[in-house]
Amino acid sequence: MLGQLALGAAAFAQPVVSAWPVEGPDDTVSVAAAAVSGWYASADSFEDVVEVRDVRRAMRATITRAQLAALLPWMSLDGGVDGPCSLAFSDSGRVLFIGVFDDAAAPSGASDAVLRYDVSTGVLSVFARLELASSTAGFPRLGMVFHEGRLYVGSAVGGSGGAVSVFGAPSSSTTGSLLGTYPLPGGGAVHGLTVERDGGVLYAASAGTIFRAALPALPPSFAAVGSIAGIRSIAFADHYGPASNARRGLYVLRDAAVPGAAIDFVSAGQAAGANAFGPTAYASSAAAWHALAATADGSLLIGADEDAASIRDAADARLSFDAWLADEFAQVVAFSKGLIDPDGEPAGWVIDADVIPSWSRFHPATPDGAAFVVLALLASEAVNDDPQALPLVRTVLTRYAGLAPDGIGPSRTSDGIFRHWIDPVNGGVKPGWDPEYATLSTMLIVSAAARAWERYPDDPAVVLAASRIIFGVRNWGAYIQPGTFRMYFKGLGAGGADTSSVGFPFFEGITFVQQAAAYGGSFPQTAYAAWFNRGAWPTATYVPGRPITGASSGGFQSAFVSLYALLLQEDYRASPAWRTQIENIRWSSAAWTDDFSPKYFTVFSAGTTASQWGGYNADDLGSHPGDVTTFPSLEALCATGETAEAVAAYHAYRKGARQTFKGGASILYRRSDIDRAYTPNSAGLPDVVLGGLGLAELLRPGVIDEVAAGGYPKMEQAPVDLTGDGLVDIDDLHAWTRANTDLNGDEAVNAADGRALAAFIRRRESSRNVGGR
Repeated sequence: MLGQLALGAAAFAQPVVSAWPVEGPDDTVSVAAAAVSGWYASADSFEDVVEVRDVRRAMRATITRAQLAALLPWMSLDGGVDGPCSLAFSDSGRVLFIGVFDDAAAPSGASDAVLRYDVSTGVLSVFARLELASSTAGFPRLGMVFHEGRLYVGSAVGGSGGAVSVFGAPSSSTTGSLLGTYPLPGGGAVHGLTVERDGGVLYAASAGTIFRAALPALPPSFAAVGSIAGIRSIAFADHYGPASNARRGLYVLRDAAVPGAAIDFVSAGQAAGANAFGPTAYASSAAAWHALAATADGSLLIGADEDAASIRDAADARLSFDAWLADEFAQVVAFSKGLIDPDGEPAGWVIDADVIPSWSRFHPATPDGAAFVVLALLASEAVNDDPQALPLVRTVLTRYAGLAPDGIGPSRTSDGIFRHWIDPVNGGVKPGWDPEYATLSTMLIVSAAARAWERYPDDPAVVLAASRIIFGVRNWGAYIQPGTFRMYFKGLGAGGADTSSVGFPFFEGITFVQQAAAYGGSFPQTAYAAWFNRGAWPTATYVPGRPITGASSGGFQSAFVSLYALLLQEDYRASPAWRTQIENIRWSSAAWTDDFSPKYFTVFSAGTTASQWGGYNADDLGSHPGDVTTFPSLEALCATGETAEAVAAYHAYRKGARQTFKGGASILYRRSDIDRAYTPNSAGLPDVVLGGLGLAELLRPGVIDEVAAGGYPKMEQAPVDLTGDGLVDIDDLHAWTRANTDLNGDEAVNAADGRALAAFIRRRESSRNVGGR
C-alpha cells in the first residue's frame, strides 16, 4: 500500500507516508487519535479487533472479538464487515468509544451499540445502545467524534437514512445520556464527523456534502460547506503541515478509482465559509483507504486495506516529536543556566525566576532556584554528557554552602534553616521581600546537595559544599508538630520553629519529613511513617474511584505538590499507593480536559498568572482562575515513563505555545484558556525545571532514579586539603591530628572533624578501587 501513494495535482501537496503497525492482514476500517494527547487506535472489522497504541507505536491494549461479544451477546460477529465500524477518543485519550454493528436483531432495544473503553483502567463497557447500520453488504464508514463532554455518533439508519446522535459523556459517568438525534439536511448516512476545537465547530459529512454547525448548540444548525462526491471520512487538522497554517483545515477522504481513494484539502477559510469552496487534491492511493484522523503530533492517521498508515507533510519544518523532546529539555537546561548570576551577582547565586525580554529581572536569589538548577545540571550531564554541569554545580553549591572566596553566603538560622528570599549582594534579607527562613527551601537545597554528592563523590569541592549544606541543618524534629505530625513552614533565627506557621495535614513537605527521618532520630521517623501512609490523609475526587490525597476532605492541591515527591523520593516512586496518587492526578487532569475541551491538555499547578487572577497562584482542580494549564507539570508526569503527556506538550509546541524569556530560552510554561492571548511576565525556576526532569526520563529512562531521587548520606565528609598539595589523602588526616580544624562546619573542633575527613578518604579510595569517578 505504501508504494502506491500518489501526490495530488496541486503543487503544495507534499504528503510523506509511513506504515502504521497493525496486527493481522485485514482492513483497518476505522482509526482515531486523541486530539491533544498521544493515544491512537485502529479497528479491523474482519478480525473484530481494536488496537490502542502510543506515539512510539507500541501496543498498549487489544480489544478482541470475544470481549465485544461478551458485552453484545446477540451479535453474530464473524469475518465479514460487521463489528467495529467507528472510533473516537475523548480529547485527552482517556476514553475510547467504539461503534459496533451487525445485522442481527437484539432481543430487546437497539441492535447496535457504542462501547466505552477506559484507557486508564482497561475496563470495557456498554456506553449506549442505538442503531448504527443495518446492511453488511459493505463497510458503513461512519463518523464519530468527542467534544466538551459530548459524543457525536453518525449512523446510516434512522431519520432520512442516517443521523447524528448526541450523547452526554461527562467524566463522572460511564454511560451516555441521549441528548437528541439530528439528521443531516438532505439525509443520508453520516460518513464523517470532526471538530474544529479552537472555534468550537462541528463538521459532518454525508456521502456527497459537508456541513458545519456551531457548538454546543442543540439542535445543531447545519449549514452546507460544499459538495464532494463519494466522501468516506473527514478530519479537521489545525496544525498539520507548515507552521504558517497554510494547510490548516479539512481533509476529506473520498472515493477514487475502485478500490482506490483520494484525500482532498479544504482550507479553514473555505470550511468556515469565509472563502469560496474549492477543494484541492492532496493525495491519492490505488489501494483502499477507509478512514482518517488528525493526530496531536501533527500527522494524519489512515485506515487502509490490510494496513494502516501515517502521513506527514514534507513542508512541516517544525521539530519532530523526538527532536522537540530533546530540544525542550535543552531549553529548560539553558533557562536554568541563564539564571546563575545572570546580571553580575557574585558567582553561584541563582535568581529565582526569569522574565520576558523587555523586563529587567527583579527576583531575589533562592535556595529553591539553586536546588532545581543543580538537578537540571545533573540531568543534563546524564542525558547529554554536559561538560558544564560539574563546574556549575560546584560553583552553585559552594556559594550556598557559604564557602565562596568572597565570604558571602546565605543567611541561615542557628538550626541551619535557609532564608527563602536572599539578597545576592550580602546573603541577607532582600529589601521588600519576606524575610522568612523556610523549611521547604531548606528541603530542596538539601535534596539537590545530596544528589550532587552522590553523583560526584570524589569531587572535594562538591562534597565539602554538600556536607556543609546538609549537615548544617540540625534539630530536625523541632519542625514537626508533636501529636499531629504537621510540619512548620518557617524557622526562627535563634533556632526552633515558628509555630504559628504550621502547614497543612499533607503537602510537599513530605520530603522534609523524609529528610528529618534520615537525620533527626526516632520522632521524625515515626512522623515520616505517618506521612507515608497515604490512606491516613484526606482526599478529594474528580473522577469516581480515583481519590487524590490532599490537605482537606474535598480539597484539591496543585499538581506540583505530588510531583515534587515523584521526582525527589525513591521510596515514593517505588510505592504502589503513591504511584496510584500520580495516576489519579494524571487521569483526573485528563478528565477535566475532556469535560471542558480547552485548547491544550490541562494540568493545574502553580505559577505566574495575570494580576486579575492573583499574579501568582497555586491552581488546582477545584480552584483555577483563568483556566491556566501548567506545561512543566504536564511534562513532569512523564517521570513515570509515560509518553502520552509528552505528546500533549508537543501538541502545545506545534500550536505555538512556547514563550521566550530574557535569557534566550524558549520553553512551554503556562497558557490560559480564558484569555488565550495572555503571556506570563515571568517564570519561576522550580515551576519550570520539574517539567524538564520529566522529559529527561523519556530521553534516558532511569535518569530520575539516577540523579534526582536518591538517598541521603549518613556521615559527613569534609575533604579539606590541609597540606596544600592538591590532594585530599592520608597526609591531610595526619595534618588534622597535629592541628585540629573545623572541617565539617559544625562550629566546633572535635573528633567529628576527623571522622568526616577519614570518611571522605575511605570513600574516595573505595570508589577509585572499583573504577568510580
